[in-house]
Amino acid sequence: MDKEDSRYYEEVVASKRMFGGKIFDVDVEQVILPNGVPAIRELVRHHGAVGIIPFTDDGKMVFVRQWREPMEQETLEVPAGKIDQDEGSDLKEVALREMNEELGMTTDQLDEVTSFYSSPGYSDEKITMFRADNLKEVENKRPLDPDEFLNVEKLTLDEAKEQIKAGVICDAKSIYSVTYWELMNAKA
Repeated sequence: MDKEDSRYYEEVVASKRMFGGKIFDVDVEQVILPNGVPAIRELVRHHGAVGIIPFTDDGKMVFVRQWREPMEQETLEVPAGKIDQDEGSDLKEVALREMNEELGMTTDQLDEVTSFYSSPGYSDEKITMFRADNLKEVENKRPLDPDEFLNVEKLTLDEAKEQIKAGVICDAKSIYSVTYWELMNAKA
């Protein structure tokens, strides 16, 4: 639906960049609500990201364990990464780069599953999810980013569900991936 056709459209009357960073920018916008009342919106602008749902030949899913400072805990997450500003629109290439970097793996079976906004109340970050089967070790592994420290772990569906209950798998893209896995098993 076009914004002009929406009865919920908010007209932006002023916008100011408050922070410009490497991963995201922060804008503050003054808007006019549909009822004519002014309001302020604080927005995180993000280039987007990809997430990978990687399945091993023996029926497990590959996760990465890492420290996440915002939650002050270790998490298990499906591999993922942001789309760099200079990268083109081939999100499969971004997904293959992340698989190489984080898992040391590649695939010739990479299919787009869906895309979603991670937190549309304040951010425009869009994550595009890919399913990866037929995983293979890479010959030339890319190095991790200098600030990345992670471990690769392979879990069964039951183990992954237990990690959700324990709060270790706790991010939307990874919970989505486990739910996707469970639904695919239910169809089989």
